Amino acid sequence: MSETSPTSPHPELLSDAASVPVGPCPSCEREVLGHAAESGGGFACVHCDGPLRHVDWIGESELSELGYDVWDPLAGGCATGCASGGCGAKRG
Repeated sequence: MSETSPTSPHPELLSDAASVPVGPCPSCEREVLGHAAESGGGFACVHCDGPLRHVDWIGESELSELGYDVWDPLAGGCATGCASGGCGAKRG
């Protein structure tokens, strides 16, 4: 993991949140990462968008136990803008 900002309260995290929502998805039949549901509040599965009945909050470092990988997409590349879609090597 890379730092987001030297002034971040948690420089080892990609977000300022100390934890992320995860919960059991009935459709995917596994523990999944959740996101804020668009309608009615609550959380939905990041894979199928199905509702999660409940979520637990875990740290980013625990996501690998569920099969997720946390990385900073802007940290990679060849310094020509690869990570933000502006790779000079692909234009040609």
